[in-house]
Amino acid sequence: MSKSKLAILTLVLVALTISTVACNTQPTHPNQINTFDGASYDSLTVAHAALASFRVRVSTVDKQYVSVFNEAATAYAAGFNAYSVYRATQSNEAAVTLTIANLTVSIVSLENEIQAALQVSPQRVLNVRRQARKIRAAASPRISISDILTELEIAASIAQTVPGAQSYADLAAIVINAARQALAAQTSASGQAIDLSTIQPIPLIQ
Repeated sequence: MSKSKLAILTLVLVALTISTVACNTQPTHPNQINTFDGASYDSLTVAHAALASFRVRVSTVDKQYVSVFNEAATAYAAGFNAYSVYRATQSNEAAVTLTIANLTVSIVSLENEIQAALQVSPQRVLNVRRQARKIRAAASPRISISDILTELEIAASIAQTVPGAQSYADLAAIVINAARQALAAQTSASGQAIDLSTIQPIPLIQ
């Protein structure tokens, strides 16, 4: 498959995923306190699945990413703890918002570290992100789109532009698989009761 066709397919992946999230109302959970509660749980769910996926490879093969992974795992723990307090007291919405924003930044940093090793051209990265921004801008402002899931899908789309024959293919697969796991987790949790036991903090890599 030519690089141009592959690039088109990656943009389609971004479009389909973001549209799938955007074209449906924010899924509710039968025991959620409110929309903010449900959306926060969804964000932590996709982040948990992605980090769990990243951890398997980083802890065994690509140990050069241990430090940045641990930063993301620490940010996740902060988000989980703030959310747990919110579930118990409903009194620290601002803290949950801040910690999840920080978590998003940490996951993007992890992706960027891996992406740098893939040697994808900056122009190709920019093109994917520009297209994703257009898709997000066209989505209804009333719909909540998970920033974490979107960033994971963008990173996966960029990674998919790396030809399978290259030595970077296995590294690209890490990002792609993390995005797939995150999407699968979101789909599985949709409409189900909020269960904090399923999104416990990810252990740091020692």
